[in-house]
Amino acid sequence: MKDIKLERILVPVSLSGDGEDALKQAVFFKKKMGSKVTLIHVTPAASNLKSLVQTELNKRLQARAMVRLIRFAKIQFRGRIPDYVNLRVEIGQHVSKIIEIANKESYDLVIIRKNERIEGLVGKLKKHSADKIVQEINCPVLSVKDRWTYRGVRNILVPIDVRRQSRDLLNWSVYLGKKLNAKITLISVLSVKIELEKSLAYKKAKLLERSIRAEGIICEARIFENEGEDKIESLLQYAKHEKADLVLAQGAQEVLFGDSESENFTSRLLHDSIKPVLRLESLRSSYLKGLLGAQIPLKLKSERPVSDLIELES
Repeated sequence: MKDIKLERILVPVSLSGDGEDALKQAVFFKKKMGSKVTLIHVTPAASNLKSLVQTELNKRLQARAMVRLIRFAKIQFRGRIPDYVNLRVEIGQHVSKIIEIANKESYDLVIIRKNERIEGLVGKLKKHSADKIVQEINCPVLSVKDRWTYRGVRNILVPIDVRRQSRDLLNWSVYLGKKLNAKITLISVLSVKIELEKSLAYKKAKLLERSIRAEGIICEARIFENEGEDKIESLLQYAKHEKADLVLAQGAQEVLFGDSESENFTSRLLHDSIKPVLRLESLRSSYLKGLLGAQIPLKLKSERPVSDLIELES
């Protein structure tokens, strides 16, 4: 089982109060995981000036932004900024600077508010900007819309892609299930005419369900038939009506729905879900694999031997 840690969380904020939900979500994870939180604001650089003048003006802009960021943080924390919170102001273009810092400095999680206003960007964090952050940052990205998980995370919804390796979903489901004492609900779509128990969707979902349950976590796999309909829309509607506090999503999921789909699942989930969506990182390491790459935890005490589970591939 991969050793997952959420030690360093990066939270981009504007200075107009729109970063409150993302910050509150970060504080929630800090309480559960002992994380350190960096609040970062990016202010646009002075332009069309001589180099010396521009450098001096940028320093002034940075200092003024820091004063405002301190004021913002004090308001959020009722006058006293906790020791686990670090404040940071950078000069540059908001989206590219956030991506650069998150990747170069190896943050464990980035939390963004999907509709927050960003000063110096374009008035709002538009869809293409949010997509760029989610797609180009290497570590997991948690997007919060209107509802952060202030009541806790009791149910985590995990859509399964039958044509992709699922070791990351398994690792994170086990990690979050244990840390947050949450139930894991796996969902998959059966879109072809085949007996349910013979389908790949059923076999993979049940394999993951057994693996997660073997770790002492409550888990339920749900497979529903939806032949000939929009599979992405079906999953989105299910996620909307399911009483979940958090949704896990792998990276780009075009492969699940075919090249003819105009939008990939993760992008639509990011924009349409009212629940927080955690987009997981891309893993390239080698792990012990089960069905279609699903990792079997090395310490797993399964209902069946690991060798039997792996035979499901054939």
